[in-house]
Amino acid sequence: MKRLVSRRAAVAAVVSTTMASIVVAGCTDKNAGAEPSGQKDQRTLTLGVSGEAQSFDPALQQSGGDQRWRWQATFDTLLHCESDGTVVPNAAESYALSEDATTLTMTLREGMIFSDGSPVDSAAVKATIEHMKEGGGSDAGRVAGVEVQTPDDRTVVLEAPRPTGQLPTFMCLAPGAIAEPGQIISGAVASTPVSSGPYELDSGGSTSGSIYRFEKRDDYWNADAYAYDVIEFVTMPDSTARLNALMSGEIDGAVIDFDQAAEARAVGLHVLSNPGTWTGLYINDRAGETAPALGDVRVRRAMNMVFDREDIAEHMFTGEATPTTQIFNPGSTAYDPALDTTYPFDVAEARRLMEEAGYENGFEIEVPSEAEGSAVYNPLVIQQLGMIGIRVKEVPLTGPTAISDILGGRFPVMYSRMSTSTSSLFSIVEALEPGSIWNVMQTEDPKLQPLLDEAQIARGDRADQIYREINEHVVDEGWFVPWVAENTFFAVSDASIAPEMTDPFRFNPYLKDFK
Repeated sequence: MKRLVSRRAAVAAVVSTTMASIVVAGCTDKNAGAEPSGQKDQRTLTLGVSGEAQSFDPALQQSGGDQRWRWQATFDTLLHCESDGTVVPNAAESYALSEDATTLTMTLREGMIFSDGSPVDSAAVKATIEHMKEGGGSDAGRVAGVEVQTPDDRTVVLEAPRPTGQLPTFMCLAPGAIAEPGQIISGAVASTPVSSGPYELDSGGSTSGSIYRFEKRDDYWNADAYAYDVIEFVTMPDSTARLNALMSGEIDGAVIDFDQAAEARAVGLHVLSNPGTWTGLYINDRAGETAPALGDVRVRRAMNMVFDREDIAEHMFTGEATPTTQIFNPGSTAYDPALDTTYPFDVAEARRLMEEAGYENGFEIEVPSEAEGSAVYNPLVIQQLGMIGIRVKEVPLTGPTAISDILGGRFPVMYSRMSTSTSSLFSIVEALEPGSIWNVMQTEDPKLQPLLDEAQIARGDRADQIYREINEHVVDEGWFVPWVAENTFFAVSDASIAPEMTDPFRFNPYLKDFK
């Protein structure tokens, strides 16, 4: 099946058109014979998954993307996030965050059990969170320093070392998963997990690296909320393969790329879309520790002014994105449309700012280059930053050290395609707070910090005001170089299967929302 346009071709088109503007201005039934004997009346949902999970170990799970379906089928979470970011009870039937946002108290539902019959209790919660803290996964930072107290079998108290207004949200994500303590100790949870969630892994019907089959648990406390008796996750890293499988009826749903949306609609698939990421450049070294020029706000503002956001949205993203200067989701209360006019495309003004800052001859920086992400977009970055004398050197990254190189602060600037949430505070905590995983070089700003501190405890209208003030400050200081708010796409064979994108991170529906 021919794809509409490749990402590399789209980037090449943007490079070409941007250069020009500078010159001018200066199906088969997948269930037939597939069900085990005696189970042909079971409802089966088959989803294509873009990557391979190396382990079921809860400490190693990611909170974003479609790979989390596997662990969400297996492990219940203490709390649940609605599509608007609101946190509601789940395995914990109630919760309360203290006024100073340092203590979260949760009461577990009575009578919950794992698939092996053992109790889902406060001891299991404590064991899993403590394992998350020490297990080496990317979500460990969300519970770093958090102490877990268990006054009784049904009560869990989390005590954070500083105000953490997003602690309830974190309990909707991987840090809120619940695993069986004995399996954590033995290590068996990595391959043959005992389930606390709505489904149980069918090891006999699964093939590692290929397909994972899950059977619904009738003894799960909220079993009625899940419509399917069997869910299968088929590993399909290639987006074209996922789209072809959707067209042929081999799978019921999958994440697709922006340049596949029109084709998917044309053949009758139901396509869900929402602005779920911002795409552009992360300026990690805002203090100028390794690249002194980046410590000057005029340089960061100049970098923002050499990208034609309208052109990028139209040609690189085929109109499936909105130009923006903000890292906040357009559906969040922090988002301010007026800020998107802050940095017009103006190379002459950018050069003037560079000269005023004393960098008329530019400087050199290194950026990471990965095959499926930054390497595709780096030609645009190299060209446009080169217009103001910034010489960009690509450093290829491969293998297991790639993420640690990026998060370790090696690169002062990097291409980013960062997921966003309708929760403003989530984005603040993830990207701006000193100590957060995506504040890579731990930038601190004495003017911003009081706002960040208040954001953790503010409520209602005052909270929304604080979020907008934070956004305005970050845009004005040029902490980031966003290009577009990029739509994310999820396609299903029929609209009745998944009417809407219910995940607050705007990538896909929750498992319980497939009908």
